[in-house]
Amino acid sequence: MQMVGVKSRIVAEAARLLKAGGRYGIHELCLVPDDIDPGIGEEIARELSRDIHVGVRPLTVGEWRELLTGTSLAVVHEHRAAMHLLEPARVLQDEGFLGAIRFAWNVVRNSEARRRVFTMRRIFRKYRCHLAAVVLVAKKPIGSRQ
Repeated sequence: MQMVGVKSRIVAEAARLLKAGGRYGIHELCLVPDDIDPGIGEEIARELSRDIHVGVRPLTVGEWRELLTGTSLAVVHEHRAAMHLLEPARVLQDEGFLGAIRFAWNVVRNSEARRRVFTMRRIFRKYRCHLAAVVLVAKKPIGSRQ
C-alpha cells in the first residue's frame, strides 16, 4: 500500500534488477471492477489514508498490469481473490495456528496495532464489493538487457 510514484519506482527497480527471463511477482490490494467509478476509488483511498495514516492509492487490476508492462515486463499470470486479509479464518490459513496466536497476542498487547488492524478490517468489509487481492507474475523478456 504505497503511493503511485513509489509503486512505479519499486517496479522499475525490480525490472532493472531482473535478468532476462526472470520473474517478478506481486500480491497487492486492488480496486474492482477495472471500470470502478473514480469517486468510489478516491473515497476508498481517502478513508484508508485517513484511518491508518499511510498515503494509500489502490489500483485496479488493469492499472497494476499497466504499471508492470510499462517497465517492459510481460504479465504471464494473474489471479484475483476476495479481500479477506484480516479475517480470523484467513489469518489462521496464512499464518498457521501458532502464527495466528502470535498475531492475536500482538494485537491484544499493542493498542495502536489493534486500532489499525480493526480499522483496516472495517474498511475492507465496508468496501468488500470494490476491494480485492490480486497476484500478478511478470517476466522480463529474454532479449532484454540486465
